[in-house]
Amino acid sequence: MKRRTITISEVEKIAQYLNADQAADYLRKIASDTGAEEFAVIRNLEYIYSPNEIYPLAPKASAPLPHIAAFAVDMDGTSTTTEPLALHALEYMVRRFTNRLTKDEWQGLDEEKDLPFVIGNSNFRHTEFLVKRYSDEIKPDALRDSFIEAVIWTLANMDDPQRIRDVRLNAANTGLSEMLEDPRVTSIGRMTDEEAAEFSKDLAKDYGHLFKCETQSEVVSAALDIYYKRYHSILKRVEQGEGGALSKQLIGESGRRLIEPMPGYAIFISLIKGWLEEDAAELYQLLIKDAQSTKAEGLPDEPEGRRRLASIATRFRNHPAKIALVTASIAYETHAVVKEVFNVMREQVRDWPISKDRRNEIISRMENYLQVYDGFVNATDSSEARLKPHRDLYSIALYQMSIPKHEYSMCVGVEDTEPGIISLRAAGIGFAVALPNHDTRRQNYYAASHIIKGGLPEMILKHNLFLADI
Repeated sequence: MKRRTITISEVEKIAQYLNADQAADYLRKIASDTGAEEFAVIRNLEYIYSPNEIYPLAPKASAPLPHIAAFAVDMDGTSTTTEPLALHALEYMVRRFTNRLTKDEWQGLDEEKDLPFVIGNSNFRHTEFLVKRYSDEIKPDALRDSFIEAVIWTLANMDDPQRIRDVRLNAANTGLSEMLEDPRVTSIGRMTDEEAAEFSKDLAKDYGHLFKCETQSEVVSAALDIYYKRYHSILKRVEQGEGGALSKQLIGESGRRLIEPMPGYAIFISLIKGWLEEDAAELYQLLIKDAQSTKAEGLPDEPEGRRRLASIATRFRNHPAKIALVTASIAYETHAVVKEVFNVMREQVRDWPISKDRRNEIISRMENYLQVYDGFVNATDSSEARLKPHRDLYSIALYQMSIPKHEYSMCVGVEDTEPGIISLRAAGIGFAVALPNHDTRRQNYYAASHIIKGGLPEMILKHNLFLADI
């Protein structure tokens, strides 16, 4: 078959129509134009016509940078301690739809068989995996009853219009339209978890026979609402100041809040935003303390560490970097989590061994987190079908930060999962740094340009935040 040459004018068209051979040639052209040496083949969700998308990946970059235009930073597990909370909610979801509510009945998510597949993607993908993995154990009545409970709790307690729309749509798609029109439901008010559970029992008796999940997508959507109900009910309690008690209750850790910044995050933000000067040297011991929790290695001694911190602070004071927070969490979750994280960071700053004026200045800057971030991107800005490992969220972040394409090579992306790293490079950020944590350490970080096991403290003290000539 004779291959047709692709002209420049055709590139400007909205769409081109190519046969398979021409499409293969065009992929080579994309590789040549972008400098890509690798492509990623991404599996789409079940309901998408094309089973896969193919993305050119920005070439890996590893050399220190003369300047940094921006950092694009993941939320869960990279900048916040919310990964265990999400895993707890996923485990709760499986317990509910399998009706195995105790440790004796089921030990919980498996570190090797489950965790690598339920961190870093969209919540839909995580739920899809668990529904497939535990399909033989799903109890239809348990799925129905826990889904109805999730619907009622959401309608009673959530103000997010998209969340309400989605749960109503899922209820209608599973045969529960009549239940939604019941006067008891249309007049529903705020409810505790216990009240929602009791309320839903009567509705299950009246409408449970109408419930049907005939496709995998319907089962996944119903299960996902169970996940959201658990996650959001916990976030509501965090917003009411119960973070400390919940940490002990849910993940067995006392002396901390359930949701906190990852070690070193407050110092990281203060450095790259240019809020510190040579007084950053005084934060060396705090970073060393944080480094003990992240098991960072190869850190400089105190004189050298103090010198590096002062030098990094001066560089960013003169040329502050932009920062985008990027997460596959929906808007409600993102705002609830980040609000709590900034509450904790302001408390941390109050104890920093720097001048009172500097502390007050930084605390003031942290009052409104939306003014700290130059890009703020969550799942609500896209759709479940376009979350990580797709490039969309990070592409939106680059757009929000007004980073021109020729500056993408001066951006650093920071992630804790393989899907996140792929998403960064597919968006054009070749300097894609992996910060594995306890829950993500088994993931494949082949696509990362750097793998830093010691987290942000190691990234700051050992790698100088990737600035050259520190």
